[in-house]
Amino acid sequence: MRALRGRLLTGLILLSASPPLMLARPAAAQIAAAPSVTAQPAEREETLADALDDAYHSAPQLQAQRYTLRASDEDYAQALAETRLSTEIRVSGTYNKTVPGETTQATRIFPTSPIITSNTLAATATATQPILTGGKASADRSAALAEIRAGRAQLRATEGDLLLSVLTSYADILRDTEAVKLREANLDQLRSTLDEVGARREAGQLTRTDAGLARQQLYLAQALQVTTDQQLEVERATYSSLVGHDPGHLAPLPQLPGVPSTIDEAFRYAEELNPDMAQAIAQEGRSRATIASAAAQGRPSLALSGSATLTGSGVPYYFRNQDQQFVGQMVLTIPLTNGGRVGSAVAQAQDRNSADRIGIEYARRLMVEQIVNAWNAVVANQRSISIQTQQVEAAQIYDEGTYAEYREGLRSTFDALYAHGVLRDAEIARLGAVHDLYVAQATLLRRIGLLEVRSLLTGTGLYNPDLNLRKAELRGATPIDAVFAGADNLIAPGAAQHRLRQPPNGKGPTGIAPAAPDPGALPWVRSSSGTPLPGTTGTPMPRSSGAQ
Repeated sequence: MRALRGRLLTGLILLSASPPLMLARPAAAQIAAAPSVTAQPAEREETLADALDDAYHSAPQLQAQRYTLRASDEDYAQALAETRLSTEIRVSGTYNKTVPGETTQATRIFPTSPIITSNTLAATATATQPILTGGKASADRSAALAEIRAGRAQLRATEGDLLLSVLTSYADILRDTEAVKLREANLDQLRSTLDEVGARREAGQLTRTDAGLARQQLYLAQALQVTTDQQLEVERATYSSLVGHDPGHLAPLPQLPGVPSTIDEAFRYAEELNPDMAQAIAQEGRSRATIASAAAQGRPSLALSGSATLTGSGVPYYFRNQDQQFVGQMVLTIPLTNGGRVGSAVAQAQDRNSADRIGIEYARRLMVEQIVNAWNAVVANQRSISIQTQQVEAAQIYDEGTYAEYREGLRSTFDALYAHGVLRDAEIARLGAVHDLYVAQATLLRRIGLLEVRSLLTGTGLYNPDLNLRKAELRGATPIDAVFAGADNLIAPGAAQHRLRQPPNGKGPTGIAPAAPDPGALPWVRSSSGTPLPGTTGTPMPRSSGAQ
């Protein structure tokens, strides 16, 4: 009996605030559209679409990721520049002053001024057009494009994580706003019960113990009210951090579009849209192109250059007195030996590519795990809502019957308070299940790649990464770029990938290594100080030395 009474007292932590004949509300209304306990001034209703749109346009982490992607676009522009014409003008002016010594003066037949001055002005215009880079420029362009694809996938992943956080925060606030109302009603019910207990005690129907029990549960409910209020304020702060402003009056949660109806459909979406998987595949493409770029460093290159130089006196300057020199060159560079540097760079790139190839399988396994977990969370919460709705209905009957019997003196004060607690537990649990189902559906959309503004919202402005890429591509472009870029593509080396290796199989059956003998009871350790490593601490100087 003592153990049973202990369990019953535990159940009194969450107490009922409903009148005896309160009807259970629908589950969706519990979290999204419950009426206020007291009249509130009218304010603009903030929808989930508003919150998602504000976060999409103002969240710092998403804006920073967009600029990171823009920086990757410039890597492609720089790779394009490797086969484009480059020109420069170099101007140098030289002034010489010589003061000869006595030995030099003695060798002169006729006396002259001992100081000799001169000035020279040289201007050179140079144009260089790479013709073939051994395929390095082609490989660098491929690597830059793969990096851009990886950056776009990372941007989509960042957007999905942000929207999931906003949606979760929005649902948290709705759930706990309703929980606060339930707890406020619970306090009102407990105060009424305490007044009734006091009146019946004066009439001799109840004892001092009954009054103490009712008062204790009132204090417990007040403590829970404070905890719930504090939790709601934390959630409001989180919302403000994500969206950029404090939450107003939040509208009910809408139905999420695109939630798959079968697990096979979820996997089909994920194979095409999952951003984490797409990022892993793009990173492998980048490192594969790096293999070819490293190999091209050991291949011949060909460039055409020309220069025009004017050289003569700078002061006074007369164009007709300037020496004019015009040079045209075609330079073929054939690497012979490099001390193994190129071979090492190729092997390094191959090993990094092997790591990225394995990273694709890791991303796939993680994606499958996350989708399965999200799907099972959806299924579990769907079933939980159905069960908990029935539980609320049963608790309603139990509470109403117990309260009526309490009024007739057939039930104790403890029984009545416990019945209220059972009903309140069921109502709050159903609130949580509705919340968890919605978050699980949003999580599933994130894992399959559909939790994006372009899929969720209508009528909003979307960031288009193609615009900046096109701008970067055209920076410094010339009409003949395609000719030399195409020629370099023809001789680009292939990306020779390593065969993936793993540790060899062992001999015999595997097992856990034997453990050390049990040392028995271990002694207490009273001090955890240790000796610092040499050079990691200073030594105090004597006070008399005056050293600082």
